[in-house]
Amino acid sequence: MKKIFYGLILCIIQLNPVFAMDNIKQDGYSSILSNVDRNKIYLAKNFLFYQDGLKKAIELTSPYISDKNNIEARYIYAVSMARYDLKKSLEMLKALTDEGYPYAMDTYGEKRTCQLNRYKELCDNSGYDKVLRSTYRKWKKGNSSVLYNEDYEQYRYMSFEERVNKERTWFTPKAEKLLKQCAEERFFYCANELQKGLFFVENKNDKQNKEYEYYKKLAKDILINAENKYLSTGFIGVCFKSKEKSLSDICPSNKELNTMLGNLAKNGDLLGYNSLAFILFYAENNEDYINFLKYLRHPHSKIPTKLKKEYDKAIKLNNNQGWDMEMRSYSIEPYEKLYNDESLSGFFNKVNKMISD
Repeated sequence: MKKIFYGLILCIIQLNPVFAMDNIKQDGYSSILSNVDRNKIYLAKNFLFYQDGLKKAIELTSPYISDKNNIEARYIYAVSMARYDLKKSLEMLKALTDEGYPYAMDTYGEKRTCQLNRYKELCDNSGYDKVLRSTYRKWKKGNSSVLYNEDYEQYRYMSFEERVNKERTWFTPKAEKLLKQCAEERFFYCANELQKGLFFVENKNDKQNKEYEYYKKLAKDILINAENKYLSTGFIGVCFKSKEKSLSDICPSNKELNTMLGNLAKNGDLLGYNSLAFILFYAENNEDYINFLKYLRHPHSKIPTKLKKEYDKAIKLNNNQGWDMEMRSYSIEPYEKLYNDESLSGFFNKVNKMISD
């Protein structure tokens, strides 16, 4: 009897789209993919990011979309396909949305999403925005390739009044507890929030001074070691502006920045490396500068010898692990408007045909 019962449950889970995403390994890729396969999908994501090579993104992902587990490849393909075949794109986005993939849900849109059986009641009861946020949290929580910390997520969605005490001198007990738990798990944003908060405390006592030094060092270590995936490194540009430098006391030295650049390369953090490389190398190569994302898309581009040497060094350090970036949601509204505008759709379809021939 038990075997029959468990068999029925398993059958329901496999057939019902509500449970489909929970039954998939939530890193967006099939476990049978090699590094070479993953790197092709990463590169397709790079092409999609700049919208300058949608056909290339389709070409790179097409061998992988038949496997349901290759969620990111299916999404990249679907968004890129909106330029050439909107109907097919929407069909793929609908399937991914029905499976609970939040980026597809975001692209598919509120009206269409809330018409699906999986979301209709949820949208009616909680509203689309809340459902979308909940879907993102569920996906990221179960996804080992995404930067996520439950304590920081709770802190992030607190209102200002929930975060800061009435005197506006320190965090509320709940916010402080969340940040400290999260910082002890070596999550950069929490350690950084604490060190910044303590930085602005006037007349710090001995305990506060010790905590400030502790969280400052912790935040800096996590940053230099590139321990967290997909950290935004753009703020480091402030360190090169003497008037603003006092706003952040975790500015790495030149030696530490180069160490950090190497660690970002080893980890294949594409946007992190790209951002820090721009800060370090743009001034010397501003006339002929090509960013690292473009260099990966077009490796035969003509660039200054010194810059090429730095990029090739990073690729060697990466050792074929791949250059990935955190997924973001993309809009297909411009293509929908073109297809649906009778005065433009004919011309648009002719252009597509010319491109395809």
